[in-house]
Amino acid sequence: MLQSGYLRGCWQPGHMAWGWNNTMMKSLPGFLCILVLVACAGARPEVPSLQIDGMLIRNQTQTWVSAVRVLLPASGGFVSCGNIAPGSMCSTGFPQTAYAGESLEITWSQEGQIHSTGPFDMQLPDDLDSKRPASVSVVIAAPGSAGAIIIQ
Repeated sequence: MLQSGYLRGCWQPGHMAWGWNNTMMKSLPGFLCILVLVACAGARPEVPSLQIDGMLIRNQTQTWVSAVRVLLPASGGFVSCGNIAPGSMCSTGFPQTAYAGESLEITWSQEGQIHSTGPFDMQLPDDLDSKRPASVSVVIAAPGSAGAIIIQ
């Protein structure tokens, strides 16, 4: 003899389909919405790959900056410069490397304090020629304030 609880997940007269009761059918639209949102949450817009072959770091402040580092957190790759005088710059070239819009982070030391932008995404210019290599231009504008753009 079967217990009444056993038939709960099986077909019974008055149920919509095998294994589905009315409560489950009412929950289905909400579940599908959550599933779609979760699937879209991790989607990033497609960014064409671009070759980067250099970096220019400008110190637009009135004090020295040191230990400037531009980091790609996803890969762990970084470029750094030691000391940059006020109103001066540091530039470096490196073998071309593919950049496809990954987040980057800028850290530096200034007046005895360590500053960081935290990870951020660079906006790629609309007129970018993906067939030509580009460089990243970093500007330290004030203690605790920095940004970066792609230049060609």
